[in-house]
Amino acid sequence: MKERISFHHTLADTVALYLVNSVTLEVNMRISGVERVIHGGRRAFQKPGEGLFRILFVGMILLSMVIYGVPAQGAEKHPSARVNCDIQHASCTQELPETRVVIDITPKPVKAMTDLTFRITLTGKQPEAPPYIDLGMPGMKMGPNRVPLKSLGNGVYEGTGIIVRCSSGKKVWKATVTLPDMEAAEFIFDVIY
Repeated sequence: MKERISFHHTLADTVALYLVNSVTLEVNMRISGVERVIHGGRRAFQKPGEGLFRILFVGMILLSMVIYGVPAQGAEKHPSARVNCDIQHASCTQELPETRVVIDITPKPVKAMTDLTFRITLTGKQPEAPPYIDLGMPGMKMGPNRVPLKSLGNGVYEGTGIIVRCSSGKKVWKATVTLPDMEAAEFIFDVIY
């Protein structure tokens, strides 16, 4: 019985493979004295230096990828994708210039596709209108998923909502708590599917 081997290529792997193949093709053509290449089953004459230009171009791309870095496959590409809230175990706090924002989500563990209660507690300057929460994923444009909040008094607001399951399989979510006429706090956390 044969084992199936799967390969996961990153952009760097693909470019490196292309570069190696280009160099091999160019060297083989130069050794054999052939000045033509095959493109899609057709033969086309190659201009002098065209292969060298291709090699240099791909080499520059690889060099820039090494210098500036390439994110690992599966890594979040958006800088705000860093988790800053362990909502599975406790409430989370962020300090805005004039207000402390505390978020809690129940029931725990926080799971996708279940009814969740979002509770916001504000200490310090209060907004003139009730805050609201926009749910989304860091670095992704998604449809609106807003949780309206109602005041329970003393700077405590509550609302219900659902975190949907992302078809990409990513489990990092963002709750943006917006205080009207003030600022917003972003809580980034993991969700269980």
